[in-house]
Amino acid sequence: MLKPVQIMPDGPLNWLDIDLLDFRDTGPRFVLAGEEDGSWTVMDQATNMPAFWNDQLLFGLDFERADDLVETMNQLMLDIRQA
Repeated sequence: MLKPVQIMPDGPLNWLDIDLLDFRDTGPRFVLAGEEDGSWTVMDQATNMPAFWNDQLLFGLDFERADDLVETMNQLMLDIRQA
């Protein structure tokens, strides 16, 4: 079972589809969730499911990799909104 444990302020289906929800007032779209085995999952708050990146489901990751992905994906979402 996924348990959100930390929302990263800076940092599946089609995660670039910004029409799903507007997170400007509610925080980042992608957040980290800690797993019981100590691994991390990148969660997409628009779908409440693990996120996808390059056709890969983002679960079972070490913290550093998951944190980098959350930061990158949230930054891309900001860049799209500002374009």
